[in-house]
Formats: sequence, structure tokens, C-alpha cells
Amino acid sequence: MAILTRGRVITPTRATALVMVVMAAGCMLGKKEKRRFAFSHAMHVAEQGLECINCHADVGRSETPGMPAPDACAVCHEEIDAEKPVEKHVSQLFEGDTYRAMHAARLEDEVVFSHVRHATALADCGLCHAGIETNTAVDPGMQLSMDDCTDCHATRNVPAECGTCHTTVRADVAPPSHGRNWQRTHGGCARWPSEATADRCSLCHQDSSCIQCHREEAPENHNVFWRMRGHGITSMIDRENCAACHDPVSCDRCHSDALPQSHVAGWGAPRDTHCFGCHFPLREEGCVACHSRAYSHDSAPPKPDDPFHVRGQNCRQCHGLSAPLVHVDNGDDCNACHH
Repeated sequence: MAILTRGRVITPTRATALVMVVMAAGCMLGKKEKRRFAFSHAMHVAEQGLECINCHADVGRSETPGMPAPDACAVCHEEIDAEKPVEKHVSQLFEGDTYRAMHAARLEDEVVFSHVRHATALADCGLCHAGIETNTAVDPGMQLSMDDCTDCHATRNVPAECGTCHTTVRADVAPPSHGRNWQRTHGGCARWPSEATADRCSLCHQDSSCIQCHREEAPENHNVFWRMRGHGITSMIDRENCAACHDPVSCDRCHSDALPQSHVAGWGAPRDTHCFGCHFPLREEGCVACHSRAYSHDSAPPKPDDPFHVRGQNCRQCHGLSAPLVHVDNGDDCNACHH
């Protein structure tokens, strides 16, 4: 049986293929979602009144916070789980004495961190784990960011050096991301960085270092075509990017001696076809970018005040045919200058 959808007939073969595509898309989307562990700190802390140390027994004597032990959970859950199916017992979360659930705040081996040192010095879990007492699920959002650590260290005069928290990362040692193709791709990362700390150039570099480097070594796209034609288009679209190395004076200085490639025969008087390249709309700075004494378009004469001239009228029904124009008309909108 065929299926009719939006005026199209889908045969059983096509319908099956469509279903398979939708199912595959669903699987792909599902893989991207980070799994959450349904453990509620709010219920255990706010409702039941448990302290951190009741579950994290090693918090004051271990380099790691220590995950809950089977015996600690059994104190309450032995009675609670008695009426539940076995697969829902809290004991299923353990493999021996090892807690198998996701440890959201686990740090990489690169990071130097002593939990007992921080717990002893601060004596308040909430200083680092703010809002943990109202948390209803364990997910990666619980992990502290580098900014959280550096802000806290700044208030306590902890040395702001890489070696304070890292084993190998240094300002003078390139990270793994700065590998084989980094010279070609670093520009995109610098202009459109992700939220990852590794994409934050300012951790090791200052803006002046970019300018200094690119003035000595031009980007790869600055080739012969770029010099002759390409740079003009880019400068009109993304002037801010050019300003990273070039100031407006350099443009004026160069083009005062070298005319743009578009300034060929017919560009200037008597036909003045250059109007076609600017109108409409005008660039932000208009013709005065090069011509400081250009005729002001704001002083265009108004339309005569008579029944034959109304706004929205097609001016070219008369002008250009029976009444000659005093300038080149590109056929856009006479009302933009003549009101």
C-alpha cells in the first residue's frame, strides 16, 4: 500500500527507507546526549539532612573526595530497597566496593589537585560546590571551570602560574592542539573560539603578538591575486579583520598612487560609470573614502511640487526618454536622493 504525503506518493520501499533514515537520525542524536545520573543531592541533603561526610567519607583525609561506599548507602537503603526489585537496589551501583556511576567532577591526570588540602583550608564544601544541596542530577555541568579556580586563587594570593595546577602545560610549551596544521587553522580558532579553555588564546598570547607575527609573515591568502583584486572585496565585507594589522591610512597611502583595478576606461568623466559600482546602497563611508571633495548627494534638488511628481512614481517613464538626465542613472531608486 502506498502512502500519500503532501501530494507525493511514497511506495512501501521508499517508506521503509524513510523510516530507517529517521531511526538512524534518532540514534545519532541520542549518541550526542551526555548521560545524566539520576542522583538527587537535594533529596539526600536538603530533605534528609545528610552531611557531605556521611557519603563522602574520605573528604577530609584523601587526595580525592571519595565516592560513597556500599556500607554507607546500606545504612538507609537496606530498608528502603527491601520492597523494590533487585535491579533497582542501590547495590547495583557498585562493583565490589567501587562506585560505578559517573564521577562528573573527575579531573584529568594533567591537573594537580589535592582535595584534602582544599577541604582543610576552606572548611566549606559550598565554596567550590555552590548549590550542590539543590542539585537533582549528576551531569558534567557540576564540574568546576578553570575560571572558578583562578578567581578563587586570585583572592587568596595563590601564584597565577601554570605549574600551580598543571603537570606539563606551560606558557612556553605548545599544547597538543598546536600540531602539524595549526599554522593554517589557528586563525579560525582565534576569531571564532569555542567555549573550551584550550581555545582561549589569551592564556598564553597577547593581541600584540598576533600583530607582530603577521606583519613579519603575511597570511597565506595574501598572494598576488589578493594584492591585485581579492583584498578589496574582503575589506568591504570584513573591515574589522583587516584592521587587526592595517590602519585606514595605509589604504589611502597605497591607493593614492595605485588606482583600483576597476578604474578602467569609462570609469570617470564623461560617462562616470563608476556610479554603477556604488549605488545602491552606498558603502558606509561612500565616495568620500577617496574623494574628499565629492559632490554632496544630500544637496540633490527636490522633485517639483506638482501633480506629476509623487513618491513611488516611476521616474524613468519620462526622465531618460523625453527629459534627459544630468547624471548616470543606474535604475534603482530616484527617491533615495530626490525627495
